[in-house]
Amino acid sequence: MNSKTKKMVLTAVLAAVGFVLTPILRIPGYAAPMQHLINVTGVVLLGPVYGFACSALLTVMKLIIMGEDLFSIPGGLIGAFLAAVLFAKTKNIYLAVAGEIFGTGILGAMCSYPLSAFYYGNAGVSLFTYIPAFLISTCFGSACAVVLLKFMKKSGLLAKLQEEAN
Repeated sequence: MNSKTKKMVLTAVLAAVGFVLTPILRIPGYAAPMQHLINVTGVVLLGPVYGFACSALLTVMKLIIMGEDLFSIPGGLIGAFLAAVLFAKTKNIYLAVAGEIFGTGILGAMCSYPLSAFYYGNAGVSLFTYIPAFLISTCFGSACAVVLLKFMKKSGLLAKLQEEAN
């Protein structure tokens, strides 16, 4: 199996794992940390392009199959994009995590304001309304990703998967 095929398969597997874990490990209507775990893990294992593709695939599956609201788009993709860019430039897991947290927790939350204004009106909603919920979700999911990646690194699995994917 060539490298591109392996990356596509691992992308699909990670997105599927995220899809299965999302309804199990979440606070309904509040936080879906598995998206962020998959975002960081995907970027580190697969690299920026396939890692972001994994995030996009998971987001689309959650929207279409689970019927999640449109907050999944800024909540799932902006942080993944920033994590991918930072990891591509530095190869540093912690900078990928910082990109995920800032991209989702701050930028994604603020980008949710226009969606909220359009769908729900502006009553009681400000530009900063979603920041606490998005930060809780992304911090927890990103912390889980760091723990997972550290265990994978210690066991040698991380290097093996990164090598096979490249």
